Amino acid sequence: MSVRTMSRVWEASRHSGTDLLMLLAIADFADDDGNAYPAVATLAKKCRMTQRNANFILASLRESGELIVRQNEGPKGTNRYFIPVQPLKPASPLKPASPLKPASPLKPASPTPEAHFPNPLKPTSDEPSVNHHEPSVKGNGRATAPAPASPEAKSRKPQITFDSFVDGRKAAGEKLIAADDPIFDWVENAGIPEDWLRLAWIEFSARYKGNPKRYADWPATFRNAVRNNWFKFWRVAEQGYVLTTEGEMARRAAAAPASPVECAA
Repeated sequence: MSVRTMSRVWEASRHSGTDLLMLLAIADFADDDGNAYPAVATLAKKCRMTQRNANFILASLRESGELIVRQNEGPKGTNRYFIPVQPLKPASPLKPASPLKPASPLKPASPTPEAHFPNPLKPTSDEPSVNHHEPSVKGNGRATAPAPASPEAKSRKPQITFDSFVDGRKAAGEKLIAADDPIFDWVENAGIPEDWLRLAWIEFSARYKGNPKRYADWPATFRNAVRNNWFKFWRVAEQGYVLTTEGEMARRAAAAPASPVECAA
């Protein structure tokens, strides 16, 4: 455990909640330079969460820039984690306060002009203010100002089924998964072949085709499925990733001549 690395996380990290907890768990294994080599299962157990949730949080920390993961660069092919956060700069010392000036003697109070006005003090204006807005009135007679619509409600995407997503992309002449989608960079950095990404898309499409499940962002849902290995198609080995039994079955099914395969990318 490095107290220096943990202190940097406490002082400089922008995260909170489970993301901060995961970063501190990695720092607990790190050296003074911020390098650590824990297994994902070990981090999940330390943070009291499932391994799938741990993978999701690790991906989020990578995207934020507060965690760098190097696949198979650790001892015996483990991942190397690096925490690049730097401590905050110390605040500049405070300048000494200038001595207080002596208070000037109080002047005698002059009578206020309004004291000589007859009641009412001032004549009321005949014209209303140009900034006057009429409030809305509820059924009980109380006036209330109209509540403005929140920006989140205006920008929120509608949730649609997978079939509607596919139909919409095809009608627009667009690929289901864009060529510049972040998932392609992720699998390349992770060392996962694109052929396996294709297997994941085939399973993803088969699982949600005709399914009433709705999401606002289907490409993002597919990215989560790949990053968290929802279908258990691969596992980590000493030489990198290898296909599991489920992955090998999916590969053979996709390679069969009679198998109708649609490639997204």
